[in-house]
Amino acid sequence: MTEIHQLSLTALKRALDAGELSSREIIEALYARADAVDPAINALVHRFRDTALASADSADEARLRNIDYGPLHGLPITVKESLDTRGTATTLGVRARQRQVAEDDAVVVKVLRQSGAIVIGKTNISQTLLFNESDNPIWGATENPFMKGRVPGGSSGGEAAAVAAGISPLGVGTDIGGSIRVPCAYCGVAGLKPTVDRWSMVGSVGAIGGQESIRSQCGPMARTVEDLALVFRSADGPMHHVLDPMVPPLTTRDPAQVDLRGLRVGYYETDGFLSPSQAVMRGVREAAAALRAQGATVMSFEPPRAVELLYLYFAILSADGGRTLERFLDGDDVVPQMSMLRTVARLPGPVRRVAAAFMATQGEARVERLLSVVHAKPVSDLWSWVKLRAQYRAEVLEAWDHVQLDAVICPPHATVALKHGQSKDFSLGGSYAMRYNTLNFPAGVVPVTRVRPGETTRPHAADRLERTASEVDADSVGLPVGVQVAARPYQEDVCLAVMAAIERGARGQPGYPATPVDPA
Repeated sequence: MTEIHQLSLTALKRALDAGELSSREIIEALYARADAVDPAINALVHRFRDTALASADSADEARLRNIDYGPLHGLPITVKESLDTRGTATTLGVRARQRQVAEDDAVVVKVLRQSGAIVIGKTNISQTLLFNESDNPIWGATENPFMKGRVPGGSSGGEAAAVAAGISPLGVGTDIGGSIRVPCAYCGVAGLKPTVDRWSMVGSVGAIGGQESIRSQCGPMARTVEDLALVFRSADGPMHHVLDPMVPPLTTRDPAQVDLRGLRVGYYETDGFLSPSQAVMRGVREAAAALRAQGATVMSFEPPRAVELLYLYFAILSADGGRTLERFLDGDDVVPQMSMLRTVARLPGPVRRVAAAFMATQGEARVERLLSVVHAKPVSDLWSWVKLRAQYRAEVLEAWDHVQLDAVICPPHATVALKHGQSKDFSLGGSYAMRYNTLNFPAGVVPVTRVRPGETTRPHAADRLERTASEVDADSVGLPVGVQVAARPYQEDVCLAVMAAIERGARGQPGYPATPVDPA
């Protein structure tokens, strides 16, 4: 018998609409699930039990009176800790912010409530949202539901873990360098990073405010692509536009209306910077085969400017030398995973040059180049980097135009889920996701398979990046593998349609990472 926590958001909606379940029954079941499994994974940081149940009763009473609250009437959701909810401190894992209580909901939270959704809780994050784990001095670390000792990713890792474990059918995260997509890949769920400003970011707190060249974007996370499409269209641009005029009032076309047979999709297994794990590359090949089988034209595609875009990403985000981040931390303790980031950003110029030269002698060319770009820059240099970003973006769009691509599929990250602490010096492993933040293309992740025996080794480990990747690959059998889908700006419907087709091809295959799971 299927239990309530196992139902997708769409299935819960059908049950509510048919009168088979009440909103109160659903929310009580999810809190019971959280009570049972969250102690093992530590995904929830706030629970709004009393207000959520009161809202559920109101939603149930409205149904009895044939009053429609909207397309998400009575459905439960969770949101990332960094999104404001009235009456709750938004801390980003910084103790000094625990008394800074939000006076209003973030716009995205308001819009979801206006669509009928009920917020049942908030989920854990990485301290300052700037590394690929969900760990901070206030709430500690979140575990991956698939394997103890592995991370759920960051910074929206608490959301991914809650969705994967059946605590919530839908989450809202934010993404500035893969923070939705990588956790979804690690936890075997689906997620979408929209084009910037498709959903409002008013009330979304970040640690490097004022950095506007590469921007964070909120988006949905769920167990199925159908659920992503439901919530994305239920909380569409025109609703955000009323509350935040900077959001264009664009209506998203139904992804189900996208004809897969008319799409041209490129794919690549590696971006030429860091080779992915064997299982990750297999996942891309299987996704490509699934699209071909459903009528799409699929071709090999070499992503232009892959390495240049990665270092440009770090150059722009570090332009202030880390000063804004230091002010945000306000002298608070930081978790060890942030130590390398802070050290590199604060190195004096002469020391940086010596360190880079030393790394070059040790065969660490990738670290050498990272050291050369992560530092404080005069405004004129920052503007040069931003100009280069526009140039590279035009080159990528021209390359897509040349072969008439509608979408691209590729890895979301170089590896599957890291072990705790490994994100400290493995930021460059996120090149695959960071690319589409720098380009501002919509991109999502969909689960396809799991790591198999025989896929846990690497042929080469010449530098520290490869050695860390090898350590991640070891003992990874059974971990989820996701595939990333990117589309042209503002074509979220195409992105979701391709994701749905990959999901159809992968579901039911041996090793598919079906969720929810009972935490290991």
